[in-house]
Amino acid sequence: MTKRMKYKELINELYKKRTNGIKLGLNRVISVLEKLGNPHHSFKSIHIAGTNGKGSVSKIIYCLIRAQGLSVGLFTSPHLTRFTERIIVNDIEISEEEVEHLIEKIKPFSDELTFFEYVTVMALQYFKEKGIEYAVIETGMGGRLDATNVVNPLISVITNIGLDHQEFLGADLASIAKEKAGIIKNGIPVVSSSQKKEVEKVIIKKAEEMESPLFIYDRDFIGVLKSMSLEGIVFDFYPFSFQPSASSLQPDLFLPLTGFHQLENVSVALKAFINIYPMYNENAIKEGLKNVKIPGRLEIIYDKPLAVFDIAHNPDAAEVLIKSLKTLTDKKPVVVFAMMRDKNVNEFIKCFENYAYKMIFTVPNYERALTYKELLKRLNDKKIDFVPEPLEAFRNAISLCKNNSDIYVLCTGSAYLVGEIKERLGEKTLHRSLGEIL
Repeated sequence: MTKRMKYKELINELYKKRTNGIKLGLNRVISVLEKLGNPHHSFKSIHIAGTNGKGSVSKIIYCLIRAQGLSVGLFTSPHLTRFTERIIVNDIEISEEEVEHLIEKIKPFSDELTFFEYVTVMALQYFKEKGIEYAVIETGMGGRLDATNVVNPLISVITNIGLDHQEFLGADLASIAKEKAGIIKNGIPVVSSSQKKEVEKVIIKKAEEMESPLFIYDRDFIGVLKSMSLEGIVFDFYPFSFQPSASSLQPDLFLPLTGFHQLENVSVALKAFINIYPMYNENAIKEGLKNVKIPGRLEIIYDKPLAVFDIAHNPDAAEVLIKSLKTLTDKKPVVVFAMMRDKNVNEFIKCFENYAYKMIFTVPNYERALTYKELLKRLNDKKIDFVPEPLEAFRNAISLCKNNSDIYVLCTGSAYLVGEIKERLGEKTLHRSLGEIL
């Protein structure tokens, strides 16, 4: 058996654990970690939860720490094209050989673990073996009972919270916020994005109960947008006050991610970073921000015709995306989209009704993907263009744009759609569909 075949076989074995479904709770993970010698106690961690923006905030914090010359790991999910994207140490993805080693090391204790729990344990063990100083750890879903909530972080971060995963986290915003705020630990500082009032109340109450200092965007710190283009944003950051006289970091910081939402994301990341590493070097902060690259977040794939990929997977994310796109270009999008069947596709489509030139629905190769038949039932038989195969849908949209300079292509609605098209366009992949409920 070749090394590649062995890797595929082990990953397939891990993939089968998804049949265990979602089992929120920490006991299984804690038990396995104890058997491995509690690897999560060997490094300092930063823990990030939220509905939208947590992937961007995680990557920005990682880049800021890395630019200071420190050894740092990053654990995020889901991946777009390669399983190894999920676990990074010092800018290098985990290798296939290291994945094999970890799967086999954990296997004797793993019978009860879900897929995401197994991968979380892998990441924590890997970080210990690599001897890192810091780990940036993104929750999978929720917070209180998420597998990652075994860490005792230097700081907890909560990004924008919206309606998502109601069947697991609760039917309303307050219930979901309570689950996300479950990452707040006793006495550990918390940095939060600006939130809807009912969400903010929950976070404030939890922080008070845990006697945790709380810093909220637009209340305790702020970013001021100077300019925005398809290449990124230029902004000033005020870490302690938003009064005009307050001192900022170096002016005209540049982040090579674009969109109004990224101003808040980068401000949240900077506030968290400065809190845990007050001896920071300002020039290194600039360098760290310049190094941030996140596939699938307002990512420009082609210039002519313009083609944009963004993994906005719920109505809140779609609204923020559209607001940014309207500022960045006067063109109308041909929207190629797919969604998972647990998402609110009706509200998602409504967001684009007065903006899109055309919408094309497609179905990625993933068992949770919404089918066209299911879509029509939800839309009460309202007609919408359908191209079954994602790459064909993308190419159809490109063809339309080549003949009309007033339109562009936007692929959105699901990380699994963006990942599949990137794969078909030639990006290295293996088990792109190996995911979890996100």
